[in-house]
Amino acid sequence: MTDYSEIKAKLLDKQQELSGRLKATQATEGHEVEEGLDSNAQLWEVSEVRDGLDDEAAEELNQVNEALARLDAGGYGFCKSCGDEIGEMRLEALPYATLCIDCAEGAEELVKEALDPDEY
Repeated sequence: MTDYSEIKAKLLDKQQELSGRLKATQATEGHEVEEGLDSNAQLWEVSEVRDGLDDEAAEELNQVNEALARLDAGGYGFCKSCGDEIGEMRLEALPYATLCIDCAEGAEELVKEALDPDEY
């Protein structure tokens, strides 16, 4: 069995960082008055950007939590598509990866084809 202790530590740090970021922005929610903003449109835009960043952080936190659950259950490091091991370098770069590089590239190609079928 591979020792994923360093990756687990990285995931736990990322979990703490993302949780803290979400808590901080949620604590300021409703306090939309920003200095230097001249209109409701600017306030709305700032709010939309903040909401988008929160959504991204929440999605990444979900991926981190799922990776930690896979680590605890013993299923970490295996591709959800083909079942092969996910390469160590890929896991170091993206510790919550669920697909091996081959399956990830295949999925990316399918998305590209769906977005612009005439190009393929």
